[in-house]
Amino acid sequence: MDFVPDYTLAKKQVHEEYFNRYTSAYVVTNEDLRISMNFVPKKCNNALVVAASGDHPLFCSLYGAQHVDTFDVSYNAKCMMDIKVAALNCMDYVDYGQFLEDLHISCKSQSVNITNVKYMDKILQKLPKTEAEYIRALNEEPLFSRGPSPIVSGVLPTFKEYCKLRKKIVKPYDFFLTGISKLETYLEKSYDFVHLSNIFDYVSEGSYADLLLPLMQHLNPGGRIVLENFDDDCGFGLDYMERKILSNVNNSFVLKKSKYLHILERVR
Repeated sequence: MDFVPDYTLAKKQVHEEYFNRYTSAYVVTNEDLRISMNFVPKKCNNALVVAASGDHPLFCSLYGAQHVDTFDVSYNAKCMMDIKVAALNCMDYVDYGQFLEDLHISCKSQSVNITNVKYMDKILQKLPKTEAEYIRALNEEPLFSRGPSPIVSGVLPTFKEYCKLRKKIVKPYDFFLTGISKLETYLEKSYDFVHLSNIFDYVSEGSYADLLLPLMQHLNPGGRIVLENFDDDCGFGLDYMERKILSNVNNSFVLKKSKYLHILERVR
């Protein structure tokens, strides 16, 4: 059964700072995804990434993943992701960047009006009916107000990357509306790449193993789980990984670290 948005709850939660079902979505990511996506295996049939601003699945596809499943606790993240896929298929490179900038400015404005953004009418016609109705009903709410300005962020795809994405991405990504704690219950396949961006900053240390170990069971040999941008001061370091997580998987995984990334690779 398709998810049915609660407009009343959305109008309240979109203004709250902590993450919830209707958290305002980032228009573009504040991460350099080209670093983490370099860890996508050369052969990557299936990947699993957070939807976030929609840039994560797009860059995952760009770096070689053939099929990408997405998840997020926020419904607005799905809407932003689907907007980008629709935009890819109906506007040129310059218009794409300007559209995202205009959307960002509109949602940051004191007088939000999403449906007045140039090209939004065209985009809404390409979205699933429920999403289009939701955005029209909440067009005066800052559904997409987080993150940096798209034009000055430096994280938009290059012209060459944009052309490649337009050829490769022709339909919306599969999506699970869930947080990390229940993600494993939605999974019916194994993956070659799992990207968990900025998630472990927001969960307690005692739950790290409980959240990671089920996902590790869904990783193919040679596959990788990349955890990005959590603070080393939270205690989630190499010693913790080896003591609490790697000790439970019978030498099937190795751990690598690269600045803000922890990479769990399944070796057998």
